[in-house]
Amino acid sequence: MDRCALFVDAGYVLADGAMAVHGTRHRDSVSWDYSGLLKFLSGLSGDRSGLPILRCYWYEATVEGRRTAEHDALADLPGLKLRLGRMRPGRREGIETEMHRDLTTLARNGAISDAVVVSAEEELAEVIAEVQDLGIRVILVHITVDGSWTISRLLRQESDDILEVGGAHLRPFVDLIAGAEPARRDEEYPAGAYAGRSLANGHGSVTGAVTHHGLPAAALPAPPTIYAAPVVAEYQRSAQPPAARPVPQDEQGPAR
Repeated sequence: MDRCALFVDAGYVLADGAMAVHGTRHRDSVSWDYSGLLKFLSGLSGDRSGLPILRCYWYEATVEGRRTAEHDALADLPGLKLRLGRMRPGRREGIETEMHRDLTTLARNGAISDAVVVSAEEELAEVIAEVQDLGIRVILVHITVDGSWTISRLLRQESDDILEVGGAHLRPFVDLIAGAEPARRDEEYPAGAYAGRSLANGHGSVTGAVTHHGLPAAALPAPPTIYAAPVVAEYQRSAQPPAARPVPQDEQGPAR
C-alpha cells in the first residue's frame, strides 16, 4: 500500500536534537514539545515521501523498561505507538529488535511502501537491507551537529535516501531549562572523536572549502538534501537574526 510510516529512535533524536540547538546532550537540561516534534517529523516524512502517514513508532530505552509519566503522555499522542526497551550500563536493549519487528511486519502485510527512520544505530543497517528486499524504500533522517556526521557509513550506504535536518528546524520544539547550563563542546566531543569517520561515501556533508579531514570540498561528492520544505518555513523564518536597523543620515559620521 502506498503509505509511509515513521520510526523514531528517541535516544538519538532527543540527544542530538538538543545538542544541535543548545549544545548539550543532557536530557534533564532541556524540555521538549513532543506534540510539535511529532507533527514536524510526520510532516517531513509525508513531504519527502509524497505519501500519507500511517503512524509514528517511537522507540526508547529506559532503566529496566520502566514507564514514566512522560511516556504515558507520549503514548496518549494520536498516531504514535510507544515501544520501550531496556537500558543498561553501556548499552541499549530492545530498540533494534522492536524496530525490526515493526518494519518487517508492516512490510510483509503490505501496510506501507516507504519507511522514514530517524536513528544513528549501525545495527539497523541489516534491518534496513532486509525490509528493502521486501519492497520497502527506506529514508534515513540525519540530525546534523556543527556540520558533523554522527551516522555510520554502513547505515548511510544501506539507505535509499538521506534527509538532513539541523538546529534551525528543531529549535521551536526544545527549550533549555532555566538554570541548566549546556555542557562544553570539548567535553561532549573529545578531540579526534570524528577522526575515523569518512565523508567520501556519497553522503558527506561539506561546510566549507576544506573539510575537517583536510580534503578540498571539490574532491567530495555532493552533500545530501537539507530539508527546507514549506512545512518548516515559519520556523526557519523565526530562527533568522533580526535585520540591522538602518542608521539615519544625521547619525552617520562625517564622510571620508
